[in-house]
Amino acid sequence: MGKYEIQFTLSALDDLHAVEDYISNYSQTAAHKTRQKIVERTKALADFPRIGKSAETLGFVDTDLRYVAQGKYFIFYAVTETQVEIRRIIHSARNIAALLTEFDFREFADPEDNDDCNY
Repeated sequence: MGKYEIQFTLSALDDLHAVEDYISNYSQTAAHKTRQKIVERTKALADFPRIGKSAETLGFVDTDLRYVAQGKYFIFYAVTETQVEIRRIIHSARNIAALLTEFDFREFADPEDNDDCNY
């Protein structure tokens, strides 16, 4: 376990499920592998939370958001004193600016409901 606890917002979990659901229309195996890779990428943030780039590099101003890429997906997150808050998981071809402002990030997922995303 890393220095920081990883916490997913409800929006991020919705994103993760949507990614898996979409890809599963074409391949269950690919859907599972993509989900696993995204979750594994978030786990690395527990030890190295500042490894990602500032969202300001994408044109956002005055933001604490950072992001890392996993394949074609951007994982947006914020770092607090004790946690890495996974805020959104968005395909790089989507309208990122619209999707990042569309949701309220304050609600976090219940760890009991999402065993594969809590460590």
